[in-house]
Amino acid sequence: MKRIIITSSCVRFKPLEKPIALMVKTLMEEMSIEGFLEISLVDGNRMNKNVLAYQGSADFPRPDITGTFLGEIYLNPTYIKKHQESLTFMVIHGFLHTVGYDHMKRNDRIKMEKKEGQLFKKLKGLSLD
Repeated sequence: MKRIIITSSCVRFKPLEKPIALMVKTLMEEMSIEGFLEISLVDGNRMNKNVLAYQGSADFPRPDITGTFLGEIYLNPTYIKKHQESLTFMVIHGFLHTVGYDHMKRNDRIKMEKKEGQLFKKLKGLSLD
């Protein structure tokens, strides 16, 4: 089961919800991942950076969902645009964090960057940039 819930803190982010949901669904299919993911599109009043992502914890009960809780992704589209970053890339980056990738160690960073590149190519036709 793939379930993606996207919320926007600003009306101007609403048009991004469906394309981002489609991107994430494609990422889940590409990586054969099932689960529930929450994505929040926020402005600078709530977060002054491009992306934050948290992997779901098996220790944290979620009676409101069925299946695996993958985690949460917070994206600030205004920050991303202002800094001329790729919203598509930030969606991929956040998604990979929710499924266990990180970049704390050099070897982990290399693995994550390789996967980001592969997935970015897969999303070429869905890009928001």
